[in-house]
Amino acid sequence: MKARRFLLGAHPIRALCEAWVIGLVVVLGLSRLVGRVTPFALDNGLLMLCALSGTWAVLRTRLPGGSRFRQMMCEATTGLALSGAMLALQLPVRALGIEAVWSQAAWGMGTASFLLFATGVGCVLARVGLRVWLAWDSLRRRRMLWSLTHAHLVVVVLTGVLGVLLLFFASPFARQAATTPIENSDTVVSLASEFLLRIFPTVGVLVIYVGFSLAMLLPPSAIFSFLVARRTTRRLDALAAAAKALRKGDYTARVTVSGQDEVAHLQSDFNAMADELARTLADLQVQRDTVTRLLQARREMMASVSHELRTPVATVRAMLESNLARGGDEPPAALQHDLAVIDGEMARLQRLIDDLFLLARADAGRLELDCRPTDVAATAQRVVDALAPLAWQAGRVAVVADLPTGLPPARADAARLGQVLANLVRNAVRHTEPGGIVAVALRAEPDAVALEVRDTGAGIAPDELPHIWERFYQGQEEHARAGDGAGLGLALVKELTEAMGGTVTVDSGVGKGSCFTVRLLRV
Repeated sequence: MKARRFLLGAHPIRALCEAWVIGLVVVLGLSRLVGRVTPFALDNGLLMLCALSGTWAVLRTRLPGGSRFRQMMCEATTGLALSGAMLALQLPVRALGIEAVWSQAAWGMGTASFLLFATGVGCVLARVGLRVWLAWDSLRRRRMLWSLTHAHLVVVVLTGVLGVLLLFFASPFARQAATTPIENSDTVVSLASEFLLRIFPTVGVLVIYVGFSLAMLLPPSAIFSFLVARRTTRRLDALAAAAKALRKGDYTARVTVSGQDEVAHLQSDFNAMADELARTLADLQVQRDTVTRLLQARREMMASVSHELRTPVATVRAMLESNLARGGDEPPAALQHDLAVIDGEMARLQRLIDDLFLLARADAGRLELDCRPTDVAATAQRVVDALAPLAWQAGRVAVVADLPTGLPPARADAARLGQVLANLVRNAVRHTEPGGIVAVALRAEPDAVALEVRDTGAGIAPDELPHIWERFYQGQEEHARAGDGAGLGLALVKELTEAMGGTVTVDSGVGKGSCFTVRLLRV
C-alpha cells in the first residue's frame, strides 16, 4: 500500500518540482566533470538528466479524474509544464556560471535546449503508455480471456528479453564497450566516466533492442494467445451464463458438453447438478401441494367439527338451565349442586368450542369482520359491566374501569373487540389472587386508540413471554392450576386484533403483574 501511495500519488505541481530538483542535482554533478571527461560523456549525462527527470514525473504524478477530455488536457498541460521546468534549468546554470555543461558537450547549447524541451513530450507519451497498461491490467483482472492472453505474453516478453540480452552481450558493440580503456587518475572521475561511457549507453542500447524486439513479437503473439484462450473461455462463458440463468430460476438451463478436458467434466457435472435440482424442486412442489391440501382440509375439518359441536352443547345447556330454573317440585340439594356444576362446565366447554370455531374460520380465511368507526369506550364499558360481578363473585377480584368520554372512534368490529377485551379480562382475573384488582383503561394516541388491561397478578416470566400468543400454550402457573384454561384466549386476542388492523403487546414481570395493550387505528 505504501508503494501505491508513493507511485502516482503526488500532485502535478509537487511532482514537477521534484523532477526539476532531480535535474538540477544532475546538472550540478555534471558541472564538476566539465573538462575532466570527454564531450561524449557530457552528452550522455544530458540524456540521463532528461531520462531521470521525465521518468520521475511519469511515475509520481497522480492520474487526473473527470471526463476523457479533461484528463487529456491535464496530461498535456503537465507535459508542457515539465518542458518549461526543464528549460528553466538554464536559469540556475547561468546564475552559477556553469554554462560549460552545455557548451562543452558535443551537441552544443541548441541541442541541449531541444532535449530539455522534449522531456515533456516524452512524459506525455509515457503517460499514454502507462494508461494503456493500467487499462490492460484492469481488463485482465476482470476477464479470464485476457488473463490467459496476458500470461502467454509475459512468457513471450521474458523469452524476448533473455534472447536480446544474450545477443547483445555476444555482439561486437558489447565487446568494444567492455574493452575500451578509460584512463583517469581521479577515482570519482573514473567512476563517472565508466557510468556515462559504458553503463548508461549499454542500458540505453538494451532498452532500444528490447523495445524493437517486443514490437515485432507482441502483436502476432497476442493474436495467437487470444485465439487459443478464446476456445476455452467461450465454454466457460457459456457455463457462467447457464449458472446465472439457473440462479435466477430458469431450471431448464443447460450447457453443451464439448471436449474431454476439465472444462468438459465441469460442464457435465453442471448439467447433472441442474437435472438433480430440477427433480428435487419438482418433488418439493408436489409435496408442498400435498401439504397445502392437507392443511386446508384440516382447517375445513376444524371449522366443520367446531360448528357441529356447538349445536348439541347449546341444546344440553338449554335443558340444564330449564331444569335449574323450573319451579314446582324442587330437586334434592345434591342434584341441584350437580346440575350447577354441569352447567358451569358446559359453559366453559361452549367458550372453548367457540374459540376453536373462531380460530378455525380465521385459518380457513373465512373470518367475518365488520370494521367500522367504533366507540371503544362504550364497548369496553359493556364488557366490564358484564364481567365485574362474576369476577367478584367467583374470586373476589375487583374489575374497575377508567374510560374517558370524548375519545375519537377506532376502526374495529364491535363484537370482535368485545371478545378481545373479554378474553383479556378473564385471563387477568384467572391469574389474580383474591383481593386483587383488574383495571381497564383507555387513552388516545396520535394514530391509535390504546386499550389497556392491567392486573395485580403474579406476572409472566421473561422466558414465557414469547410463547404466550401460541395456541394451547400454558405456562407453569397454568399447569399448576389445571383446568383453568386451554391456552386459546391470548391466541384468539392476537388473531382478532391483527385481523382488525391493530396490534397487541404485553409488559409483564414476575411479581409485578401484567399489562396487555391493544392498539386500534383511529378513524
